[in-house]
Amino acid sequence: MEITGAQPGYFDLEYYRRIQRIVGSWMELDEISSDDQPPAEVAEECRALLLHEARLIDRHQLDDWLDLFTDDAAYWLPADASQLDPASTVSWEFNDRRRMEERVERILTGKAYSQIPPTRTTHCYTNIELLAVSENEVHALCNFILNTHRPKGGRLLSGWNGFILRCEEGRWLIELKRVNLLDADAPQGNLSFFL
Repeated sequence: MEITGAQPGYFDLEYYRRIQRIVGSWMELDEISSDDQPPAEVAEECRALLLHEARLIDRHQLDDWLDLFTDDAAYWLPADASQLDPASTVSWEFNDRRRMEERVERILTGKAYSQIPPTRTTHCYTNIELLAVSENEVHALCNFILNTHRPKGGRLLSGWNGFILRCEEGRWLIELKRVNLLDADAPQGNLSFFL
């Protein structure tokens, strides 16, 4: 995928169309046949990547977490789980790599008011399904349960994630992480931590 536009790092219209097509295909997916699954070795690497990504968030190792993403990555938290197009509908978040880096930098200063003290989290990814799109691209879908703790209490979040994974120089990375909260259309409160 090539990102073009007025300034480096911004997504062009074709990017949004591509994401809309991919997410639409995820929502129509009934099952992934064995012919459409990646080879066992690739599948293991992709599953390990997803579990590692969750572990790094829970440990607040956000610089290492960023290293798991491509230079043209996006992090998307739609305001409705049925949302297909981040360009024309409201999202809780739609961050390109530049915004992801800014957010991590702000959180790691220890002075981000909404993260004093930092939110404690436990991510559980289940039902991981993998779809081989090409030799260097795999789509991953999984359910998640996320426990969070803040000084005024905890919260249980759940839903499903969609990932576009891309192999670059022999290493699998995350091109897109879409977090689909079960109650995305309800007020969410403090979402200043990464899901």
